[in-house]
Amino acid sequence: MPEVNVLVVDRDKVVRNLLKEELGRSGYKVWATSELQEALKLVREVPFGIILTDLKLPGINGVELVKKFKEAHTDTSVIVIVPYYSLKLAVEVMAKGGVFDYVTKPFNIEEVKLVLRRVVDRQYLLRQAGQKELYQELSIMDGLTGVYNRRYLDEVLRRELGRARRYNQILSVIMVDLDDFKKYNDTQGHVAGDELLKKLSLLLVEAVRSADVIFRYGGEEFFVLLPQTLKQGAVDVAKRLLNLARQNLPVTLSLGLAAFPEDAQEMEDLIKRADSALYQAKSQGKDRICLWGEQGSV
Repeated sequence: MPEVNVLVVDRDKVVRNLLKEELGRSGYKVWATSELQEALKLVREVPFGIILTDLKLPGINGVELVKKFKEAHTDTSVIVIVPYYSLKLAVEVMAKGGVFDYVTKPFNIEEVKLVLRRVVDRQYLLRQAGQKELYQELSIMDGLTGVYNRRYLDEVLRRELGRARRYNQILSVIMVDLDDFKKYNDTQGHVAGDELLKKLSLLLVEAVRSADVIFRYGGEEFFVLLPQTLKQGAVDVAKRLLNLARQNLPVTLSLGLAAFPEDAQEMEDLIKRADSALYQAKSQGKDRICLWGEQGSV
C-alpha cells in the first residue's frame, strides 16, 4: 500500500493514541490532535488522504466541521467518529455530503481499518488513469473494470450487515446485468465487450454515493451495496442507472433490488433475492427494475 497520510482529530487522548498506534502499525502515517485550529493548520500544510474526526468538537457543529476540512483540501476523504448512541448525527452529516463513512466509539479496530482500506482503494479507482498496474496488484480489485471483485463482496457485505444488525439500520443491494451482452460480444468482438464492461463500471461509480460500494459479481453482472438506504432510495439509484445506460451505452440494463432486514437477514439470502429480482426483470422483457417480493417492475 502506498504511504497514506491520516489525520486523527478527537478530544479523547485514549482514542487518539489508540488510532495512531494501530493505524501506524498498518502502514499509515498518522498525525493526531484534539484542537480544531491545529487540525486546520495541519490540513493546509500536509496532503492528508484521510481525516478521521470527532463530530463533536467544541464551538462547531458537525456539518460545518466537515465543510471546513473539505474547503481546506477537497480531495481528502473524511470519516467521522461518533458514539454508538449518536448514529443519527453521523447519518445526517453524511446526507449533507462530503463524508465518506463513519466509525463508532467504542472501536472495533478491525472495522476502522476496513473503512480506511475502502477509502484508499476508492482513491485509487478515481485516479485510475496511469495507475492500471496498481489495480491488477490489488487482490480485492477486478483486473478489467477496476471495481471490487466477488471475493471482496463477501467481506464487505458481512461487515455492513453486522453493523446494520448492531445499530438497527437498513441497507439495500442492487444486482445489475447488461442485457444481451453475449450477443453484443459475439457481434462486436471481445475487445468491444471489455470496453463496454469498463464503461458500465465508470457509470456505476459516477451514479452512487462515495459510501456505496460496487463489485463485479461475475461476467456482465455487477453488485451495488447501499448502506443506510431504504428500498425506495435504492429504487431512485436504480432509475438513475437505468437512464444513464439508455443515454450512454449501446445496450440496456436489468436491475434487481432487495433490502435488509425487510427481504432477508442473512448475506446469502440477500444476494439470492436480489438475483431473483434481477431474473424477474430479465423475464419480463429487460431494460427495467424489479424488487424482490413484488410483481411487475417499477
